Amino acid sequence: MKYLRHRSLFLFGGALVAFAASLWSDPDHGFATMLGGLSLVQGVWAVAAAFWAHKAIFDYPSADKRNLLIKSAEGSTGAGLALVALALVFCGLLMVFAPRAQAAADPSWLPAGFIKYGPTLKAEQMHYWPDHPDAVLLAGLVEQESCITLKSRGCWNPAAKLKTSREEGAGMGQITRAYRANGALRFDSLSGLRNQYRSELAGWSWDNVYERPELQLRAIVLMSRDAARSFRAAPAMLAFGDAGYNGGVSGVQKERRACAMSAGCDAGRWFGHVENHCLKSRRVLYGNRNACDINREHVRYAVLIRPEKYREQWEMI
Repeated sequence: MKYLRHRSLFLFGGALVAFAASLWSDPDHGFATMLGGLSLVQGVWAVAAAFWAHKAIFDYPSADKRNLLIKSAEGSTGAGLALVALALVFCGLLMVFAPRAQAAADPSWLPAGFIKYGPTLKAEQMHYWPDHPDAVLLAGLVEQESCITLKSRGCWNPAAKLKTSREEGAGMGQITRAYRANGALRFDSLSGLRNQYRSELAGWSWDNVYERPELQLRAIVLMSRDAARSFRAAPAMLAFGDAGYNGGVSGVQKERRACAMSAGCDAGRWFGHVENHCLKSRRVLYGNRNACDINREHVRYAVLIRPEKYREQWEMI
């Protein structure tokens, strides 16, 4: 049978062996394998699209490549030239479709701010958190904090400002100060960060907060690092750390204890376990979302969804 040709057995058998090996060695229990598979699908889609477009263009018998191969093998120069022409057309079609399939790998598709400040973020990470298990998550965190969309003005923009009469959020990390109704300062996260990281953030103030992108990114790295290290013994250290970065480390520890006291809940895992035991307020804050909704969404997007678009470029920085 034509489906049992050696090439078919090699392709499908080899693919199955590669998939099984990847799944067996996957430290993320299938997630990394899934992402790798998605990247391969992009290439397969481009080849398939070019192939079917090629067949649609050359749908007449005289362009049948099998007949042309036979004739060229018999010494027909014309058949050989026809095959070369068909190959050139196929390559042209592949060049049309491949950029669309690989758009995510094109740096111009990424936020302009990442192209400018991504190297700064990586430099800060390498200096202050060199043993980060998956450092590209920091890029996902910046996007989560600053990007309404990838093209929005505040996305990866150190000059991003969210200001109301009672609150001001500054820069890529949305460093915040808030005021009471009478105008008195209620809290100042920049002041707190300076007190916590005196040498690392020396010279940073509200007078220059928007002009110091390197300190904005350094603060993100330091806060993310220390939140994650609070859970260094847990398999889901980075997910717990992001939940703590967004909503407080002590709150995550309480939720882990609540998980541990629930049947079937693994307090060392976030997704599907601790994330289902939110103890935060259910009062609606904005956008019909409460503190639980916001915190859980933050972890899912900052850890699972947003970072992957940056991974290839991050490795090239």
